[in-house]
Amino acid sequence: VLVFLIIGVAIGAVIYGYVPNDFVVRLAGPNNPLAIPVAALIGIPLYVRAETVIPIGLALTQKGMSLGAVIALVVGGAGMSIPEMSMLAGIFRIRLVAVFVAVVFLTAVVSGFVFNVL
Repeated sequence: VLVFLIIGVAIGAVIYGYVPNDFVVRLAGPNNPLAIPVAALIGIPLYVRAETVIPIGLALTQKGMSLGAVIALVVGGAGMSIPEMSMLAGIFRIRLVAVFVAVVFLTAVVSGFVFNVL
């Protein structure tokens, strides 16, 4: 767990130190209506652990990313990943895997919008 936490802190430090605030706000700020669905789409194929994504999410929110977009990224990443998709495709029919991916995406998007409202 410590290794993944260190990796997450390192990535978060790079984001915090080198990614311009304007860039993050323009792409994923609270005024961009597509920020949450795009964050969910980015999170779904990623293979991320909670220990890694927490410091990254903190750095992104400090740079101006909306909390809803961070939540969508986290939920999407926790709910599905490419290795998980390939494993599920070997066990279940592709249609069922596609439905599962769609449910994860919708859950991430709805969660993101709910957090933005709160």
